[in-house]
Amino acid sequence: MSNQEPAQMIRAASKNEKRHIIRHELGFYHALTLTGLYALHDTDRSFDAEAIDYFIPALKHCIATHPILSAAIQGENTEEYAFIRPAQLNLQNHLRVINAAPSAESSLPKDDLQWITRINKNIHDEAFVKVDQQPPWKVYIVPLGHDKTTPETQRFYVIFAYSHSHGDGKSGLIFHRTFLEGLKIGHTLYDQSYTYQPPVSAIPSTLEESCDLKITWPYLILNLLAGSMPTSVWRWFGFRPPLISNAWTGKPICYDPSSFSTGSEVLLIDKALVDSALKVCRKNGAKFTGLLNQLIVHALDGILPKDKTAQSFVGQIVVDLKPLIPRYKVDDMANCASALHETSGRSYPTTTLKQDPAFWNAVRQTTIDLASCASTLTNQPIGLLCYVPGLRSWMAQKLGGDRESSYEISNLVTFDPRSPDRSVDIDASKREKWDIVRMIFSQPANALGSALDFQVVSMKGGEMVITLNWQLGVLGVPHEDVFAREVLDRIHTSLTEICRPGT
Repeated sequence: MSNQEPAQMIRAASKNEKRHIIRHELGFYHALTLTGLYALHDTDRSFDAEAIDYFIPALKHCIATHPILSAAIQGENTEEYAFIRPAQLNLQNHLRVINAAPSAESSLPKDDLQWITRINKNIHDEAFVKVDQQPPWKVYIVPLGHDKTTPETQRFYVIFAYSHSHGDGKSGLIFHRTFLEGLKIGHTLYDQSYTYQPPVSAIPSTLEESCDLKITWPYLILNLLAGSMPTSVWRWFGFRPPLISNAWTGKPICYDPSSFSTGSEVLLIDKALVDSALKVCRKNGAKFTGLLNQLIVHALDGILPKDKTAQSFVGQIVVDLKPLIPRYKVDDMANCASALHETSGRSYPTTTLKQDPAFWNAVRQTTIDLASCASTLTNQPIGLLCYVPGLRSWMAQKLGGDRESSYEISNLVTFDPRSPDRSVDIDASKREKWDIVRMIFSQPANALGSALDFQVVSMKGGEMVITLNWQLGVLGVPHEDVFAREVLDRIHTSLTEICRPGT
């Protein structure tokens, strides 16, 4: 961008957006990623995934469709942030090809899934720079070459890495849907030059402006006095008590920039097991997130020693408020996440989980609580931000304190790569040639977050990928990667047993 071309002021950042911006500035949280496995059925083999210029029109289509992608951030190291639009974007700053394909002997699904997880870990630990000139997001193309079983099919991963200031997890799914659309039609609309003058369009309004995040006085007072208020008082007001002192939450909150990095393990659940799990959930009057919550508790219960510091587990489950806000369109990239906290004890009967009434009662209760939380804008935790006077000092003061939860679950549910209701004229042959066959959701180390972060996303009618991430060094267990792998293995084993016919 030329220094003579001033950026355009878009609007001030909201309190929620400032939280994400400051967290990134402090180094506490970098880029989250949504990674899609793309497939091109190209019989003439003319496409080359290593030719970066080919992807430029698709990227321009995304920027034109989602104005937040052209928004840089003004006000570094202050709390007076605003979104600004550079007069021009240099797309070389936002698009990169990673040529580091797995060996020729590797095959889907496990080998390149582990490999792409390692690439994502490196991306998670990179901070965005020059955010006052360059919007904080990047796209990485990772070629895999031709499929062994169908040589006419080329596969490549597309990693969308972005700051939480520019969208929540589902915003990443929206990006991929638009990028796929851009691969189909972008060459008819845009050229391949790296310089792009973004259109002058409004970005989505803030969450706070788009809805009334009402906080009742009892809820506010109880949260302000959470540390000293007896649980009986919480229940008397009709609220669930906060974190109890003997819950496992890993080590206290800490941050050392020289060693701050992300740990990650991944679990693939095939279509057959996903279908069976959903069927079992329906039979038991529950949803999959409720089941996963209790499977995590069961896995941690079986691994962690039963001492005084680990008598219970607190789950923070992300809730999407977007369906409650008519001001947002279905394909708006925005931040609409809040959370529900669920406390679970360690004791389970010795019978199998499939036959355990207490287990399924807990699954159903989580399902009910999630549905209740997702049905209202009143007393959402995100609404308490307006009562925080200084976000930077508030975050810094958390260092050394206990974490608020044992684990977080962020389930993006099902991804359908087809465009929603937008009217787009796509040639039938192009529609059939391009596809997305896998999606992976992954978050970076979060200095202020839960000890463990579970990210979940499924393909419509297909497989599910669960990513388990954490800040290295904070779990308080030896061999953290082995611990995380065992947690996922236990989840998979329990899910398989629950879904096995006749048991």
